[in-house]
Amino acid sequence: MVKATDNIIILSTQKIRASTIKGLLKKSLASDVNIAVTDPDAPIPSNESNSKYLIILDLMSVDLPAKQIISRIKKTHQNAGIIALHMYRSSMLVEPLFELGVNGYVYYEPTREELTSAIISVSNGERYVPEYLLGT
Repeated sequence: MVKATDNIIILSTQKIRASTIKGLLKKSLASDVNIAVTDPDAPIPSNESNSKYLIILDLMSVDLPAKQIISRIKKTHQNAGIIALHMYRSSMLVEPLFELGVNGYVYYEPTREELTSAIISVSNGERYVPEYLLGT
């Protein structure tokens, strides 16, 4: 079991996908990692402690433009790592997300291994880009 962060927030309106991602995380991460699922339009949960946050943003389920939601996350959780999920398979489409401030990207149906690798990388202050995007 890996402990890369204290709190993970999954921002998604897609209950089944969010539940699946949460299940993958529970199998991979230490049991004391708090995992919450919330609607992207709702206030993003936070506490005043020095806890580390990582936000998984399901861009397939938000109505707002990516720029708007990423900007809102950065204002409320400026030190949080952000991993975006979407169906893009081209670096030309993914790179703008990094320019907006995300720290990692995974395909919207990630494997447990890929999601865990992304969480570890982003939690360690590194950028996570899947292998299939490096050559495109």
